[in-house]
Amino acid sequence: GDFVLTIRSTLENRAVLRPGVHLAMQASWRVMKIETVEISTDPRGQRILRVSGFSLESLLMDRIAMLSLTAATWPIEDEPADIARKIFDDICRTGVLSLDDKIPFLIPGNLLPLGNIPEPIDPIKIDFPPKTVYDAIKAICDVYTLGFRLVRNYDASELYFEIYSGYDRTSGQATQAPVIFSPDLDNLENTKELSSIESSKNVAYVVSPAGSLVVFPVGVAPDTEGFDRRVLFVDASDITEESVTDVTIALEQRGKEELAQYRAFQAFDGEISQTGPYLYQKDYTLGDLVEMRNVDGVINHMRVTEQIFVSDAEGTRSYPTLTMNQFINLGSWLSWEQNKVWLDYEGDPITWSELP
Repeated sequence: GDFVLTIRSTLENRAVLRPGVHLAMQASWRVMKIETVEISTDPRGQRILRVSGFSLESLLMDRIAMLSLTAATWPIEDEPADIARKIFDDICRTGVLSLDDKIPFLIPGNLLPLGNIPEPIDPIKIDFPPKTVYDAIKAICDVYTLGFRLVRNYDASELYFEIYSGYDRTSGQATQAPVIFSPDLDNLENTKELSSIESSKNVAYVVSPAGSLVVFPVGVAPDTEGFDRRVLFVDASDITEESVTDVTIALEQRGKEELAQYRAFQAFDGEISQTGPYLYQKDYTLGDLVEMRNVDGVINHMRVTEQIFVSDAEGTRSYPTLTMNQFINLGSWLSWEQNKVWLDYEGDPITWSELP
């Protein structure tokens, strides 16, 4: 997260708003840290103070994820969400590298609900070289569609680190009240649709001094070929037999992390009415799946990846940023390559009713 605050440059404001100062909004769990202060003069001769910075999660960029100060890599085997939690706990809660790395005010447990979308349960094994705690956790969360946050319990001097999956608030479930944005419901206007495979890749050639591996993202068949094959070269020269205990597992994880940055892009965007029926943190929050429908009735599942707050001469308003999201389970209809035709199965003993 990030923020920008622009106000008059007075002696009082400059004394309070300095680099390193932490800010919070009333009734918010988020904490921001001032990184940059800029003083300028506008065309009317008015002195302006502009401060900007990032949310408290940026503190993880100032911590290094290492098993020890002498270890070349850090091997961990567990479920993805628990690996992310372990990295944070060992470095920022326990202080295995240095007790000075511990983050103050941390409380065990969770402050906010983590969601009802299941976390991935298949264990993975990673063996990564030294990197920031932020980069290590983000790489895992990007691959497995998880979120992480560092939030405060208002003024109780308590901080909570949480890995979360969000709630399914689409019309395909009956547990949560659905959140549906559509022009027909008068809560969405000025819509725009965009689909692009310009930067997408569905095969990774991962090459290292210890060997190579062909890696496919989840939902892509290993026999993807011809016009549908989009190959990414991954330089894994840091993975050697001396640096990791299992080269194949390390290469596969590296390939998945790189492929996660080259997914096909689909977006259905629009301006969400400020007077609509849905309120942030009441009807939806970050990480939740919501539903968007266009004028043709096409339905897309969108993940809430950002909530923007604006207060200026036009007033105060808040609206989310939504990103395309579709869960594809292996063996389901959606996991099939969309390059098959009925003639491919002429004379094939397999019938559609026998498929998963």
